[in-house]
Amino acid sequence: MLCPNCKTSRDKVLDSRESKDCTSIRRRRQCLNCNYRFSTLEVLKPLDLLVEKKDGRMEEFSEKKLTYGIQKAFNKRFVNQKEIDEMISKIVEEIVFLKKNPIKSTEIAEIVLRYLKSVDIAAYVCFWAMYGNFSTLKEFQDLIEGA
Repeated sequence: MLCPNCKTSRDKVLDSRESKDCTSIRRRRQCLNCNYRFSTLEVLKPLDLLVEKKDGRMEEFSEKKLTYGIQKAFNKRFVNQKEIDEMISKIVEEIVFLKKNPIKSTEIAEIVLRYLKSVDIAAYVCFWAMYGNFSTLKEFQDLIEGA
């Protein structure tokens, strides 16, 4: 860890605190060179997780892509950003704890849809409209009526 003030890597940890959901740790540090104090945040990150796409291709799991899709579903919806961020953290945590490698993109979508349905029904329908597989208007109408 480099000190933001003097850029040396020698520091000591003064305090560590886990988040309520135990997915991150905040550490208060002090540089041993210039005594500058700063905080760092360690966050659970899935490593080497592969996603099997519908067409059979494999690609690395990207929390950034997941976040983009969810943010797009909430476009112009009045939902607290903190609530969205917490939901994304829970989704990533659930994906990691499934211990499936590779995991199918459809399984990820099902997890996302379950969370979206509990937070905002319009975002749920929007996400399903973007990533679902509809062949008829009737299927889409059935989804809306079932929500």
